[in-house]
Amino acid sequence: MTSSQSGHPNIPDEPCRGAIADLRVLQQPGLDTFRKFAHDELPAPPVWRLTGIQATEVGLGTATFSMPVTPWLEDFVGIYWGGLYALFADSPLAAAIWTTLPKGKILSTSELNLCYVRPMSRETPNLIGRAKTVHSGSQVGLSTVEITDHQGRMLAFGSSRCLVGDFPIDEQAHYPEPDLGPSDGPDPYRRPPPEVSLDDMAGFGDVVPIACQQATIAQGRTHPVWHFTGYRVRAIKDGYCESRLPSSPWFSNGNVVIYGGMLAWAADFTMGAAVYSTLPAGDLFATLDIHIRFMRPAAINDGDITLTSRVHHRGRQLRVASCDIVNAAGKRLAMATASALVIPGGARQLSQGLPPDAIIARATKAFAQQ
Repeated sequence: MTSSQSGHPNIPDEPCRGAIADLRVLQQPGLDTFRKFAHDELPAPPVWRLTGIQATEVGLGTATFSMPVTPWLEDFVGIYWGGLYALFADSPLAAAIWTTLPKGKILSTSELNLCYVRPMSRETPNLIGRAKTVHSGSQVGLSTVEITDHQGRMLAFGSSRCLVGDFPIDEQAHYPEPDLGPSDGPDPYRRPPPEVSLDDMAGFGDVVPIACQQATIAQGRTHPVWHFTGYRVRAIKDGYCESRLPSSPWFSNGNVVIYGGMLAWAADFTMGAAVYSTLPAGDLFATLDIHIRFMRPAAINDGDITLTSRVHHRGRQLRVASCDIVNAAGKRLAMATASALVIPGGARQLSQGLPPDAIIARATKAFAQQ
């Protein structure tokens, strides 16, 4: 089985679009700022322009966001990995806390937790995240989020801890609108994704996972979501994965550091790859949860970020993995852990035409009922 997409460009290689270091967002209380975001009265940051994340409704201590589910987010067999929930959730979780803050305050995520309830699919047009503040202090804020699909079905539940800081701001200054980058053509999430060509999907159930992964590296195969993010796996061994993520300005959430949700997504994908390498032919897995702690900011335009994952537990049903995330200088940015459910025969079901979300949903439901 092969996938032929290597000629498609990576989105992070393009000049980014969106507002970075727009000081106007700090000139009013957080609630007013996010009301302006919801009404398009302030320009969106790059990661929102990349993914289509947007604020749709905010109140004091609450925030509702949406994100379209596009083929850009798939792997080469059409699976949406659970880390996409973390990619999305970080925005409403932080925004809910930010709506409680006075002017001149900034936030940074220090901890993010997600439990995956149900997989998304090509039939899911968009994710909806409803977050609320649990605690808002002078230094720390806590929030929770429920992620649902368009029918209101629960997809994931999460929580976050954010650190609150001061940022000196001139309330009366007339700050200019920042450079928003190119304006020609649609934003990335609106564009046609790279086409995936699978030569022998019928044989997918007979492929040994680690052999498929090593061939992916050797032959330069890719996934749509890799082109979307510039992410690449560099090394695979039994129970081990090393990958790279560019520190692209596209991943800015409005400041000069990488959006925490993007690091969480990359960690989830790296841990998932490590878990997949331990499976026999015919099996799949489904990630059940992720927990990530952030130690220091990841600056944009600061060289490649390296993610290293290892599997620590190989139970009959469960795998547990961790991921260490460091910057180009070797300084630790974050650490993550995740657990995954083994789905015996899942790859064979996929090769027989059963939709991936149906396979995962069936397996996770059976596990939950045990």
